[in-house]
Amino acid sequence: VDESLLTGESVPVPKRAVRSTQQASPDQLHQASVFASTVITRGTGLAEVQATATHTVVGHIGADLHNTEEPPSALQRNARQLVRRLGWTALLVASVQVMLSHGWNQRPWLESLLSGVALVMALLPQEITVILTVFLALGAWRMAQHQVLTRRVTAVEVLGAITVLAVDKTGTLTLNRMAVAALATDGQTFHAEDATHLPEHFHALVEFAMLATPGDPFDPMEKAIQQFGHQWLAGTEHVHDGREPLREYALSSDILAMTRVFASAQPEQHLLATKGAPEAVADLCHLSTTQRETIQQQVAQMAAKGLRVLGVARGHWAGTQAARTTADWPLSQHDFEFEFLGLVGLIDPPRADVPAALAECQQAGVRVIMMTGDHPATALAIAQQVALSARPDIITGAQIDALDDDALRQRLRHVDVCARLKPEHKLRLVNLLRAEGQVVAMTGDGVNDAPALKAADVGIAMGERGTDVAREAAALVLLDDSFTRIVTAIAQGRRIDDNIRKATRFVFAVHVPIVALSLIPNLLHWPVLLLPVHIVLLELLIDPACAVVFEAEPADPQVMARPPRPTSDSPFALWGLLYAMLQGLGMAVVLMLGQDWLMHQGWQVAQGRSVVFATLMLGVMLLILTHRHAQRSIWQSLVAPNPWLAHMVLGMTALIFAMLGIPWLRDLMGLAVPPIDGLAVSVVLLGLCMVWLEVMRQATRI
Repeated sequence: VDESLLTGESVPVPKRAVRSTQQASPDQLHQASVFASTVITRGTGLAEVQATATHTVVGHIGADLHNTEEPPSALQRNARQLVRRLGWTALLVASVQVMLSHGWNQRPWLESLLSGVALVMALLPQEITVILTVFLALGAWRMAQHQVLTRRVTAVEVLGAITVLAVDKTGTLTLNRMAVAALATDGQTFHAEDATHLPEHFHALVEFAMLATPGDPFDPMEKAIQQFGHQWLAGTEHVHDGREPLREYALSSDILAMTRVFASAQPEQHLLATKGAPEAVADLCHLSTTQRETIQQQVAQMAAKGLRVLGVARGHWAGTQAARTTADWPLSQHDFEFEFLGLVGLIDPPRADVPAALAECQQAGVRVIMMTGDHPATALAIAQQVALSARPDIITGAQIDALDDDALRQRLRHVDVCARLKPEHKLRLVNLLRAEGQVVAMTGDGVNDAPALKAADVGIAMGERGTDVAREAAALVLLDDSFTRIVTAIAQGRRIDDNIRKATRFVFAVHVPIVALSLIPNLLHWPVLLLPVHIVLLELLIDPACAVVFEAEPADPQVMARPPRPTSDSPFALWGLLYAMLQGLGMAVVLMLGQDWLMHQGWQVAQGRSVVFATLMLGVMLLILTHRHAQRSIWQSLVAPNPWLAHMVLGMTALIFAMLGIPWLRDLMGLAVPPIDGLAVSVVLLGLCMVWLEVMRQATRI
């Protein structure tokens, strides 16, 4: 029975009936049970239903899956908290603004109320929700271009913070299909990975392994033997396609080997081909103790490399012609004489792209832990082959059961390979890692992986060979099952996180001069500088469009060479926002000084407003360039590639000319065409803003 969907073990397991379920041990009951959702690969039998629905093993996994809660989104939680606080602050400040405007400046209630509304609009960062929605949605779209399907958008934001990647072995690190990896006979070995041809010395071993295997098998190991033989013996006399046996001796609990009997050119002679457990085949060959010890050493060496080892033998039986059509056949395989030919080592081969992907994960500071239901020796061998870990230690499900949470947490810090795990073990390990403050991504493809996939911060399922249950529980699905897509997704997550931070700081920086130009004139008895229509234009058109520029920012070349960001490091952290607001405050001071100078020169209110507002819009472009690359100057950021930057510059310039050049739009905006020296004033103010932003940038580098 192939139980890989439940246990993660790629090799089918034999089932043996028990006489009494009351007297049988748990291991015997397990060997006698055929579980729902598994696949029969060979044999026949009569079974009695013992459990249905939620009482089956699959049902228990479904219950764990139902009771597992998806982790909340930290970014959305922090954004909601920030916007709520800013909302209350905006209402309070706007109320003060209305009272000051009416009582201090003796302005009408309607004008005072409009100025209060304008201030609320300036204070509330509506762009935050736009940024989170657009960035995460477009991030999911970009990952889809790399064959990573996003089922829950909230997972995109967590990718950049992943600290632990828990990977299943079967189907994730390996191909989930068996292949012949090595042969051993008469002290000589053959490794398929490094070979270009099969030496003649191994032809008989492969020939009789194929004869002992059905021509069109369903069993994964038998498929691998036939594929190997057709690949390496093609064009030779050792391939016998279509040759049907006269009789078969099936694998049994008494003899863990199977024999197929074929007719030969001589009617009195029959050809025997046998394969099975090495010790069982050696017993059929009646080998000496020394020979058996030699074979056992070879088996141990091959098993240490993660290989499943089969013994192969051939024999001849001088049966009569009548025996071909009557029941006059030997009752047991022990009644034949066999010659031991050698050993066949099979493995579920690692994916070719896994070692490089694991190396990139480790370079990025992401710890990789294998969680598999397979045999410990196989798991450790695969881990060493793909360079997942150099640690020789391993922990099994039975050992996990014997440890409490504190002891298991300590043990897990020194172990990278976990084997013989059940679904509840994987779920417990994921929850322990998350409770310790780790951000956990979990990969898997089987039903047994589903609870852990759902409990992890980011569940990643295989799309091609994975089960529907695993895909439904996961947040991401790898459409082509390539492990390198996980690295791509992590890199994309880090790029998205970087760009969200850039856009958030830009939003807070640009809001400071808007707030200042809305609030300060009232306090100084100046004419209104920013009308509600100006703020609407900035809030609904310019800021969202600028956010798109940040979304399209390419990833930092060193994005996968730095450690994951701490979970406490939010895009809305005080220091980052304070730095951005200081940038905006400097620009606000420059614009206010410019307005003061214009009033002392006797400029009209509408003309002064035109110069200040146009300079503010160009200042928005300066902030974009400043926040694109914190370590680059404005001029360097201007030439750095971005598909939307040129469109934004052209659009902003066209909008300024339209506001000043189209009469009805100019009147609607409360603007007027300034004198020719207004251009010089704007250039000077813009230059001062550039100097301030550059001073701030240099100050952060000291």
